[in-house]
This record gives sequence, structure tokens and C-alpha cells, in this order.
Amino acid sequence: MKKVVVGTVASAVILGGAIGAGAMTDGFKTISMVNPEPAEQSELISLDEAKEKALAEYEGVVESIELEKKRSGYVYDIDIDNGDMDYDLDMDASNGEILRVEEERDDDDDDDGDDNNVSSSGSNGTAGSTNEDYISQEEAVEIALAEVEGTLDSVELDHDDGRAVYEVEIETGNGDDDDAEFDIDAVTGEILEMDLD
Repeated sequence: MKKVVVGTVASAVILGGAIGAGAMTDGFKTISMVNPEPAEQSELISLDEAKEKALAEYEGVVESIELEKKRSGYVYDIDIDNGDMDYDLDMDASNGEILRVEEERDDDDDDDGDDNNVSSSGSNGTAGSTNEDYISQEEAVEIALAEVEGTLDSVELDHDDGRAVYEVEIETGNGDDDDAEFDIDAVTGEILEMDLD
């Protein structure tokens, strides 16, 4: 009789454990379905909106801004210089929320007497241009995507030899290291350099 009772109790424990494990599995499925999908590129705030939001929080000049594709979605990496401090921000590209900020005292005087900044005059016609003269980030990406098929990996507005340049990287999907990189004149839209891996 004792063996029957022990066997019945053991069966109940095993059955209860199986039911509990099933319930937990269902709970995990529900949790994973609640997580939002990363934003699509078409749902992102523009480069200008990202700059505006960053400068509303941190005073200075945007030195560079780069759109990066992360696992959780797209993030703007924004560098701001206000003379005394440098700020490196990560901003959620879908809603403009600042995710991370690094502050660093600016000890280098690399802009003093430097002819490579945007406000200097130069012979290439793009130096001295203001942000209003630039083609949009979206136009730069479209120019790159007209040359190769793929998805946007990153886009950065940078200044190279006194010229404003969009550096666009496109994932071509042919492998881990298969990316196409473009340098596009931010004023004229001309492709200055193209590197197809």
C-alpha cells in the first residue's frame, strides 16, 4: 500500500512539474512577443531633427553625426564641440531620445588657425557653405543606393579638407564583410569616392 501511495505522490509531482514548465514556456513566449521590432529606416527622424534635438540639450557645434545600425535599431552617434567640452551622444534614431552621453574636456586646439573647418573659404566651392546648402541625409543615401543594392548600415556628415562630405556605408548582403562605402559631396551630391568590397 505504501508503494502505491509513494508512486501516486511521485506521479503527481512529476505531472505538476510538467504543467508548471509548460506554463513558464508560455509566459516566456508572451514576453518575447511584447518586445517591439527595431524601427525601419523610413521611420527615423531626419539628420536635421537629430542635430536640433542634440543641440537643444548640449550647446556647441555638431562636428559629426553618424547613423549606425544596431541590433536594437538605428542610433545616431553625434559629436558636439562647444570649445571647452566635447560631447559624444548616442540618440535613438526613431524618437530622438538620448541614450548615452560621454563628456570630455577639450584640451586640443586643433581648430586654431586650421583651414579645414567649414566656415573657412576654399577653392572647391563647398567651404563656407551652411547646413541649409547641404543635400539631405536621405538624398545622400538614395545616391548610394542607386549605385548598389543593399540596406543602409551607416551615414555620417563629416568635413574633409574643408569640404562637407556624407560618408555612406551600405550592406550589400553578400557576406559579413561585403559593404559598399561612398564619399558624397554634401552640397553637390557628387560621388567623390566609392569603395565596393
